[in-house]
Amino acid sequence: MELKTEKSIKEYLKTLPDDTIIKYYLDVEFTPFPVLIIEEYTRRFKRKTKDEIIKDLKYQGRLALKKTKELGQMAKKHKFVDDVVKQKSVEIIKQAKKKGYQISGQIVKKSEILGSKLKKSTKSSVERGIKAGKKFKTSTHKHLELLESLGELKKAGIITNKEFQEKKKKILSKI
Repeated sequence: MELKTEKSIKEYLKTLPDDTIIKYYLDVEFTPFPVLIIEEYTRRFKRKTKDEIIKDLKYQGRLALKKTKELGQMAKKHKFVDDVVKQKSVEIIKQAKKKGYQISGQIVKKSEILGSKLKKSTKSSVERGIKAGKKFKTSTHKHLELLESLGELKKAGIITNKEFQEKKKKILSKI
């Protein structure tokens, strides 16, 4: 077994890709050489002084201590990680349902507005159609009255048969 020195670990860290160094840096409290990881990270990404690195290490240590205390409290209460995950999941689901109800309420309001607009526009379109139909019926009725009047004029001998036929064709083409 080869003995690992600080120098060999530094050289090894230099060969690792950036994403691996970032992963190690984010989990620095769990690594066997936190100072070396932080030094390599800062060499690549941020230039920090040794005091800043020590400050970060202390902060990471406090976070680890806090996590350990939380786990200890959970163990005392006989609360397992699965229970916490389930509780968080229930909270997330409740929030999602609440948001879903809000969104569906907004959709219902918009659909009501659009429905009333559609009813109004449909009603006015139908009314215009009815008016146009009445005009059409009225004009057809007038044309038929004109034909009757022409027939009477022909019977009275005021117009000739030829004139009657010409006028009749014109009127029938309009119907």
